[in-house]
Amino acid sequence: MKNSFFALAIALLLLANASAQSQSSAYGEPIIQKSFEISRSKIERTIKEKTIFQDFIKIKNKKTTPLKVTFTISNELSGIITSKETGIQVEPKNESKWYFNVEGLKIGTFSGEISLSGDIEQKIPVNITITNKSLNPVYLVEIQMREKETLLTDRIEFKLNLKKLKPEPLKNFTISYFLKTPKNKTIELGSENFDFTNPIQLIKEFNFPENAEVGYYVLQVKTKSGDEQILTEENFYAKIPLMQRKLFGILPVWLLISIIGFILFGLIAFYLIRKRILSKRKYKMTLDLKAIPKKDKSFLWLGKIAEKNIGAYLDPNRLMTHAIVAGATGGGKSITAQVIIEEALMKNIAVLVFDPTAQWSGMLRKCTDKKMLSFYPKFGMKPTQARGFPGNIRAVKDARQIIRPEKYSQPGHIQIFTLNKLQPKDMDIFVANTIRQIFQSDPKESPTLKTLLVFDEVHRLLSRFGGSGEGFVQIERACREFRKWGYGVMLISQVLSDFVGEIKANISTEIQMRTRDEGDLNRIKTKYGEEFLQSLVKASAGVGMFVNPAHNHANPYFINFRPILHNTRRLPDEELEKYNKYNDIVDDLE
Repeated sequence: MKNSFFALAIALLLLANASAQSQSSAYGEPIIQKSFEISRSKIERTIKEKTIFQDFIKIKNKKTTPLKVTFTISNELSGIITSKETGIQVEPKNESKWYFNVEGLKIGTFSGEISLSGDIEQKIPVNITITNKSLNPVYLVEIQMREKETLLTDRIEFKLNLKKLKPEPLKNFTISYFLKTPKNKTIELGSENFDFTNPIQLIKEFNFPENAEVGYYVLQVKTKSGDEQILTEENFYAKIPLMQRKLFGILPVWLLISIIGFILFGLIAFYLIRKRILSKRKYKMTLDLKAIPKKDKSFLWLGKIAEKNIGAYLDPNRLMTHAIVAGATGGGKSITAQVIIEEALMKNIAVLVFDPTAQWSGMLRKCTDKKMLSFYPKFGMKPTQARGFPGNIRAVKDARQIIRPEKYSQPGHIQIFTLNKLQPKDMDIFVANTIRQIFQSDPKESPTLKTLLVFDEVHRLLSRFGGSGEGFVQIERACREFRKWGYGVMLISQVLSDFVGEIKANISTEIQMRTRDEGDLNRIKTKYGEEFLQSLVKASAGVGMFVNPAHNHANPYFINFRPILHNTRRLPDEELEKYNKYNDIVDDLE
């Protein structure tokens, strides 16, 4: 019983002593660096003579490697501050405490420092006061902050625990609340007065002062009972809410996030809308507008890029490396070729057409077709622009007939040789002889396009249609050598795969209109992919897939060719016969 009473008395004494020491201690603000934190920046303590108090310094390691710290006590504090450990090791992302004892050896005030060395170089000032006066308090005060870090927009919330150490009630007990700012300015928050009879826990809330700054604050609670006064302090950190922070001190984070949000929303909306638009597009293509010909007074205007209000153009000199126009009947291949020819004529280029159907004879009359004229506004054209082109029509009746193309090559004029009176094998002979005649004429070299030779329905020269193959051999030769003389060759056929070998290798411009030929479709799918195949299969009349290695990085794109200016119908046989009679008279005179 006696031992129990003694132990209880010792415990109360130590508790009272510890409380008193705690109340008389000053820690200073924590030391915060990028790689570590130290719990206190100073040590100030008052203890009673011949007593021992245990205290500590806590170190937090923010690094990913261990911290080794050695503690050295200055000579002025020798015997006053002691420790069993000379240093500690703090593991990564962890914290450790270095414990030391404060011993009341003799009355007086002792100042010095504790030096930290090793991975941390720091000095902590120490001021110890040893007295023989009684430090036993009448009551204990404890502050419990709700959060050690809080927002300046929130309130200062904490619990205040009060415990009496003597049975007598404390009359007229006064509590005053203060806030010490990061700039060491002390602001009174409030006060209260009551009779302290039993242990009590108070839950308190206070607002931050106006224009409060980010930093470490000290909550001070001053309690007074009679002549005894105790100051209790607790540190905490206050910060600005994320949304109210300013980037570079100018742009609020909430505004930045809003801007980013709007941008992301816009990008997502753009992506979804673009995806929806693309899904509805008939023609799938990859188009680089910087890599396609722009409007130029010397260029041929073909129409518009399909599904875009962008003009499609072609440098006429590209036709010196020749062109192929292919497509099924009704797909618009003849109209497409005639658009190119019209533009060439308007650029003062001579055109010779070898026409197995006499369909090209309409080039000499202006367009009167109401359906064709109805397409003009879509391309910004007017009906008054419809026109015929200067030229002549010659009916070829003898496959052995020799003509000199240079004789009929007149700038800006079209010479149409109708071959509808010849059998396929005779067409073959005539075409071969005509090309040979050009080689024999010893033409002069030219860096620009002077004459364009157009071979329509060229598939009729194939052996399966009755041709001997000689015409194809000469066309192949023409494609290989005509360029240097300013001649261009345009081939028009139903099937692109008919052109093989040297013909295909020497032709740079390909225009594929809608087709049902499996050979052409498989070639397009293999070379350009499924999307181009589907686009071509669905293509409207007058829309073709255009390919030239010099344009759009050699990727194909679709062109909606403009309507023609000349008549869609061939001239009547009676009128064609008049041209023949006139030409015969002229030939006889020559």
